[in-house]
Amino acid sequence: MSLEFSTATVDDPSQLSSWRQVISEAFVPYDVTAPRRRTEGFRGTVTAHAIAGMQVSTVDADPHTVFRTPSLIRRSPQDDFLVNLTVRGLVIVTQDERDAVLRPGDFTLYDSARPCRITGPDRFGLVSLRIPRALFTAYCRLPQDAMATVVRGDHGVGALFSPYLRSLTRHAVELEPDVVQQVGINVLELLGAALPKGPASGDGSALPRSAQWLRARQYIAEHITDPQLSPVMVADALGVSIRYLQVLFRAEGTSPSRSIQEQRLERAARLLTDPRHARRTISDIAFGLGFKDASHFTRAFKNHYGTGPRAYRDR
Repeated sequence: MSLEFSTATVDDPSQLSSWRQVISEAFVPYDVTAPRRRTEGFRGTVTAHAIAGMQVSTVDADPHTVFRTPSLIRRSPQDDFLVNLTVRGLVIVTQDERDAVLRPGDFTLYDSARPCRITGPDRFGLVSLRIPRALFTAYCRLPQDAMATVVRGDHGVGALFSPYLRSLTRHAVELEPDVVQQVGINVLELLGAALPKGPASGDGSALPRSAQWLRARQYIAEHITDPQLSPVMVADALGVSIRYLQVLFRAEGTSPSRSIQEQRLERAARLLTDPRHARRTISDIAFGLGFKDASHFTRAFKNHYGTGPRAYRDR
């Protein structure tokens, strides 16, 4: 998803309601309140970009508060974690009876499935990272009392994570498909290292099958060019048995071997239609993606796409 919105394009009487609609679509559904302004309307801009199964966004807005009540959560259930990083002004994130007061560079984590409130008492700017729960738990150990706990951005791992996340908002659209997954993993691993340490909460210490499957898929994506990549190699990397790995993929209607081949074929299709790779031979692309036999690649490609790689490139 890619989104750019500014209330400057909306008539004054509709600005706040339009803002509510846009941020509910960009993040999760919220209710919104703002202090009355006598001389001018509500000013707010938001941009959002999808990256590696997550979404990174920037917000710049006049003072207002967004909140999720139990009734709103029941009407619009979401299962995402959100990271808010303040870049200008002051932002207060409230959840679990805690207030995280965020100054520029500071960030915190909150859970969209539980009541929360985010307040900008003055005009403010922030970066928000929305992470599906399964993806978060695949890389981040969730300690107890982690929600609405301030992580300072001026020292420790927080000083690495804050500028990394901010730079991602500026360069997300420039990233090549081949590196997007690795960048997403870097973000999650830095976040996991920066979050407060402590006893793990019950819902984050054990990885659910969906999270293990995501980790397996991402490992395959990172090692797709390795001709030795195999289900056994993936299982060893995840620390699970080959039988358990097969169970994970069977639940998604596929198998580890089929997933490896499909990811290779999808990567090959992108390279075949990329003008920057127009001079590469089909065999070179096949061998570069771990295929050991050009004729096997051609047969597999035709079975998957209904046409051979040469005709696919020409078309």
